[in-house]
Amino acid sequence: MGRSVRARAAGVGMLVALSACAAPAGRDVASAPPASPTVPARCSEPGGDDLRAEPVRSPWRAIPAGEGHGTLDRLAVSADGAVWAVRSVQRETSAGMETTPGGLSRWDGARWRTYALPSGMTVAAVGAVSGERAWAFGTGEDERPGLVAGVADGAVSAPTAPEEAASAIGLHGTAASGPWAVSGHDALRWDGSAWRAYRLPAPARALGGEGADMWTVGETARDPAARWNGAAWQAVPLPALTAPRGAASARTGLGDVAVLGPDDVWVVGGMSWFPPGEYDAQGEPLERRRPLALHWDGSAWRCLWGPEGAAFTEAEPDGRAGLWALDSTRSRLHHYTTGRWTTTSVPGTVTALARRPGTAEVYAAGWTGPEGALTSPALWLTR
Repeated sequence: MGRSVRARAAGVGMLVALSACAAPAGRDVASAPPASPTVPARCSEPGGDDLRAEPVRSPWRAIPAGEGHGTLDRLAVSADGAVWAVRSVQRETSAGMETTPGGLSRWDGARWRTYALPSGMTVAAVGAVSGERAWAFGTGEDERPGLVAGVADGAVSAPTAPEEAASAIGLHGTAASGPWAVSGHDALRWDGSAWRAYRLPAPARALGGEGADMWTVGETARDPAARWNGAAWQAVPLPALTAPRGAASARTGLGDVAVLGPDDVWVVGGMSWFPPGEYDAQGEPLERRRPLALHWDGSAWRCLWGPEGAAFTEAEPDGRAGLWALDSTRSRLHHYTTGRWTTTSVPGTVTALARRPGTAEVYAAGWTGPEGALTSPALWLTR
């Protein structure tokens, strides 16, 4: 059973610099008991194409992404419609192409504004609750984890570092959504005036949901998911995944979790393996890969395997009881609604998906242009 960890007064005092006022740390909150045993206990090995996704015309349209060359990544969208993303800037030099951090950018529907982040900060995730308040979670020049830089009312705060209560926040694998950020067994929640720290019952690298119904998943299905029920984090076991018969070095990975409702949750990822005796054109062992979608209906999991070729990496609700999922091609998007899967593409590379809470607006950020050359930041929207 996990429990929350109270952030020590000094650490919280530093964090609250984001709001320019000090506030006491959150109280300890014990995690709820584990959920019922997993149903089913194991997913069957990959068989046919359970998704049977039909190609359709893309409903995604490009919207302004700012001037110059570079990329957009680490996307967050707040309920008031503000779009936040980490920007990189590219330029050609005599030594080749140079890419540098471009800061944290905000799109308000009419124009972009960019806020410079502290020098040397590497951003792992971005969270936002409005057009006036957002956070970047990452590491510093000395690779110290747990740095949180905030934008509040148009000003950027100096980065702060929580103590052991949330020491994993900012490392690779950190995820953020609204007022929450998670990484490993650590979770932080902004309660409007202070950060509250919690201990997760299982390691996390992805986060989804809104309000009182948040979920996390880790890197593989060997660890349970975790669900925030409005008062505590609760472990939810995941089914074990069965590799194809005879497969060598089978690996499973979970990419994201999309919460459509209290009893309507999707966990997406994929499985890769080496079939015995199969080799590619270079004579190397041939790796095969299939996407995986797990659906939770409140009492049981359903396992769906997609066709060979790619794995799912991100997922977002579509605001209409369905979801969007990005696969590892980074340009192909799959849509699920009313029992039907479709697939479409955008003319570029997608690095992140995010939905505007309470709406059917879903955004995709990334870039257009060939990899290895100058690219242009890109932002797409579907409703």
